[in-house]
Amino acid sequence: MEWVEQLPERVQVSLDTLLEDVDNHEDVYMEAQNVSVGQIWVAMALMNERIRKLEDMVSAQRKALNEENVEVDKHLDQKLKESLKRY
Repeated sequence: MEWVEQLPERVQVSLDTLLEDVDNHEDVYMEAQNVSVGQIWVAMALMNERIRKLEDMVSAQRKALNEENVEVDKHLDQKLKESLKRY
């Protein structure tokens, strides 16, 4: 795949990792009517799973901060304002 070599190294590594994870489900997507489409759907499902895990972690962190009486949104808004002022 020559086009992959044109990607930045960080993106290539990410793609390789995803493809390795997708290959673990080869027995399933090989039974799809269109194998390529099945492979893409498996990749999307794996990415969705990763996103859900991240959302769960963020939610847990927000909950912990709120229990410590830290106003997360106010703190984030202030940091954003400070960051934008620099530009």
